[in-house]
Amino acid sequence: MSGSIEKPWTGVGVEVNRSLSSREMLYKAKLDWEVSKIPSQRPKSHSNQETFRFYKAYFDAGNAEIETVGSLDGARIIWALARLNENFILPGEDELRGYILLASRHEDREKIEIQFLTLRSACNSMLKISSKARPTVKNSFRRIFKPTLPFLSESSLKFDEEMIQRTKETHEKGRVAISNFSKDAQSLVDKKVNEQIAKDYMTEVFKLDPLKKEGKEAEEQAKIHAQSALDAFGTAPGQNLESAQMTAWGLLTAVTYTVDLIGKTPDSRLRQSWFGPNVKIKRRALELALKLI
Repeated sequence: MSGSIEKPWTGVGVEVNRSLSSREMLYKAKLDWEVSKIPSQRPKSHSNQETFRFYKAYFDAGNAEIETVGSLDGARIIWALARLNENFILPGEDELRGYILLASRHEDREKIEIQFLTLRSACNSMLKISSKARPTVKNSFRRIFKPTLPFLSESSLKFDEEMIQRTKETHEKGRVAISNFSKDAQSLVDKKVNEQIAKDYMTEVFKLDPLKKEGKEAEEQAKIHAQSALDAFGTAPGQNLESAQMTAWGLLTAVTYTVDLIGKTPDSRLRQSWFGPNVKIKRRALELALKLI
């Protein structure tokens, strides 16, 4: 059932594995160019290479299996995704897999953003999982641009023992967060809902912030999204599973499925789901679903 449904990053990122060097990943993702050659950008020598080196070292230290790398927004965001091997299965063979996402923005390549998320196999929808881990880490492989600086070999840049330990702790906090979320997910599965609860829930999830005064067009869009999610509650992939049939879990997964489809291109959909307003919609959906318990 889930095999025909593409992952949200399909066509945006490329599949890799830990046997590849950071440079090979860079070539495969077609990011093996100098940022300094792009007009209007400040020279930052080998920044993509340094970023990928850091990603590989970070995942290796945390024993996470790197799976996909890519870029968003015209390569202003460079990202990598790895499996945490922290998965769980809800009733009806509803499988969720844990991931760690690292992302570097063009504005500050030194700062690497860290996210933990789950991917639901039945529909390949994503949900960001809150954790006690720090949301960023400094890219210790970054160098200040100097035309005379020689290119450093990959072997000359490694994590020290303290960095390895901190990295392991961050990965472990992510795994603990996903394990804790699995308990919430089971509680949502156990909570039965009816059609009226579903309608009220979707309306509340997509309700606009009254303080923002976004206008009639935004109101209409919110209604459309709420109706799409309500339709998805009964018809989206994976909603026929035991875990989702007329349950609070089914409400949440209908929202995550719907929200992941908001956006005009695969790039914009993924960007909004990881870094944009859609992150807040999903968080609100989870909070409201937990209130139903």
